[in-house]
Parts: sequence; structure tokens; C-alpha cells
Amino acid sequence: MSEHFCFIGNQELNGIVRGRSVPSARREAVLASGLPWVPANITIGALNTLPPDNPFGPIGEIRLVPIPEASITFTRDKTPAYDIVLCEFAQSDGSTWTCCPRTALKRAIADLKETTGLALKVALEHEFTVTGLDTLDHIAFSPSAGRVGAPLAERVLTILEEAGFTLDQFVAEYGPGQYEIAGQPTDPLAAADRTVLTLEAIRGAASDLGLHASFLPKPSQKQVGNGVHVHFSLWRGDENVTVDSEWLSGDAGAFLAGLLEAAAPLTLLSTTSPNSFARYKPQSWVGTYICAGLRNRETMVRVVPRQQDATGAYPAASMEYRTSDATANVYLMLTALIRAGLDGVKAGLASPQSVDQDPATLDPETRSSMGLHHLPSSLDTLLVDSVSARVDDWLGPELTAAYLSCRRNDARHAEEMDFDAMAQKLNVVF
Repeated sequence: MSEHFCFIGNQELNGIVRGRSVPSARREAVLASGLPWVPANITIGALNTLPPDNPFGPIGEIRLVPIPEASITFTRDKTPAYDIVLCEFAQSDGSTWTCCPRTALKRAIADLKETTGLALKVALEHEFTVTGLDTLDHIAFSPSAGRVGAPLAERVLTILEEAGFTLDQFVAEYGPGQYEIAGQPTDPLAAADRTVLTLEAIRGAASDLGLHASFLPKPSQKQVGNGVHVHFSLWRGDENVTVDSEWLSGDAGAFLAGLLEAAAPLTLLSTTSPNSFARYKPQSWVGTYICAGLRNRETMVRVVPRQQDATGAYPAASMEYRTSDATANVYLMLTALIRAGLDGVKAGLASPQSVDQDPATLDPETRSSMGLHHLPSSLDTLLVDSVSARVDDWLGPELTAAYLSCRRNDARHAEEMDFDAMAQKLNVVF
């Protein structure tokens, strides 16, 4: 019988899952006590380099503290089986570590509830590109493309269902070999855990089938990009309070206004690679203008009321943040979304107006009169003091220092390599 290994780890600050593996004989002991870890490891970049200005250097030790319920299992016929168990990064004594992304999200969720009485439900959609499929063509949203992807979808769904959750959709998307998966609405922490596990399930299942699945935002300048759409709704108890009369309720309007007001720091935590910004093109359904619109896919946030019930309420209403991708640490991206929205609610910001046109089709004077501005167009434009200060407010100085060292490291690598060479390397990672 082949050996069974257990991997303990989670997403670090570059959106990559890293950790340690142990054989099954050690599984129970490790789940109970965790494993030692190096603080600087949370900053290792996508090209396997440490930021020269990371705040840890060679000093210190932290601990991987497993979360047994956040796990998946790969079973294989000819190779060792493999578990992935997510963890939190903690101090050596098990106490909270200020640089743990999962802990940062837990705090944001608690602060939103304590300050406003509101809770978020979240469902994430991820686009990805599969290479190696035996197909003559890829017809978007067609049964033929769905059939080609069905063996991969079946393996992924089996892995997830054995872990206790499933997907809402597995769809053949627009680009060649491109698919999209959609999670089911749940609390933000569970949504983040499930996202990390789902992406690893897709990568692992694809590899088992002799395929390669990549979530890289822009595999090439000629290919359709891969984004992440974050659907979220605001709840007060059992009531969805996102929409009121086809637009937003008071709290939801202020929450959304907070996202728009903090678009730059939010972007720094949701599209984190220089490669990410190659997707930021008008009329590409990315949502590159800082505005919101009713059912409008060319705005940064799309408002989706869906069906009214018999009482006139909108129980399935949501908003959709459209400018994220899979290079982001999902815990920090959701932390930023909650923090920005909470800031808007606390400040009593007015609900934004719905933009009902594609902003790119408006002349510059009209866009200016409507206050419509394009999102930052590069990572460099976000690495400025005003943006960093807001991130510091959300994450605290220690985590912010570590995070910014990673983004500066990415920017340095981008200066040293052209787009295609960088994309080729990142395509293997993401």
C-alpha cells in the first residue's frame, strides 16, 4: 500500500499555498500540535525569491496551527494519496500572530458585526485556463466544451463533496480552454478556506489527468484574462438587507461607497501581481472604472437585485466586486473588502449613483463630470504612501510591512523581465 501524506499550510502573502508535509503516521500528532515554520516564508515571492526588505530576515519562528475541518483529500491509483489541511500562522506558543492573513479576516468579520450588527455572505467565481485538453475548438458556454471539461469537473466535485462542500457552477467560459467555477454563498472565512481548497483541488485533479490548470490573470496579451468575481451580500440576522427598491439599502449603499472611496488600497490587496494589470482594459468586462452600476459588468461593482419575493424583498440580492484575481491572498482581499465597506458605513457615506452605461463609451468630459475615474493601471502606481497608510489602517503595521515588501519585490522582478517571460514563469505558479 502506498504512503499517505498530509500537507499542512495555507496561502502566504503572494497568494501561494506553502507549508510542510508529513507521513500519515504523524498526522494525528501534527493535527494536535502543529508544525514549526519560518516567519519570512510568508513573503517568498512567486519566483521563489525573498524580498530583500522583508521585516523578518533569518530571525524567529512561528507555528502552523492546523484547522482539521478545512481540508481535502486526493486519492490516486498509482501514486501516494495526499491530504491538504489548512492552518493559521501563530506564535510558537499557539497565540495569535499579527501577520496571519486568516486571523486578519476573522478580526474584520468580528468588527463588522460588533460595529454595525451586519454580517456578510460571500461566493467567489474563479476563471481559469486549462491546457492539454483533447479538443478541436472551445465554444463558449456550449455542451461540447462542457463535455471536454467534464472529467476534470467530476474529479474536482468528488474531492470537494468528500470534504463537505460543493460548487454552484462549473462552466465553459469565453476564452480557449477557459472555465469558470462558482462557489456557494457562505460566511467570508468559510468562503476563503473553500476557495483555497477548491483551487488546489482543480490544480491537483488537472495534473492527475495530464492537464495544466492556470488561474494567472493574463497568460498572454492575446488571451482572455482570468479574473475573480466576489459576490457578497449584507445580512442582519436572517434578512438580506442589500437591496431596497431595485437599488441599495442605506447600509449597503454606505458599504459600497466605502469600496469606491478606497478603490486604490483595495486594488493593492485584490490584484497583486504586475501581470494582473494587463487585464485592466476598457470594454473587457473587468470593471476598470471606479463606479457601481445596476447589472453593469463594466463597473467596479455590479449590483444584482435578482427576484423579488411576495413581500417585495430581495432575498437573493448581492453586489459583485469585479476587479480581483487569483494572485491575491483571498483572506486579505476579503479583509480589505470588509474594512473598506465598514469604513463607509461608519462614515455614513452616501450611496453612489448607478452608472447605467459603459464608462469607456463616454467622452472624457462626460466621464469627468460624472466623477468616473479609471483604476490604477500598474502596481507601481499603488506603491505610494497614501495607499500604504490605508492598508496599514486595515492590517496593522507588522502585516502591512511584510505585505508591501512582497509587492515591491514583484515590481522589481517586473522591471527585470518582459511581459511574456514573466507570464511564462507565473503560469506555472498560478
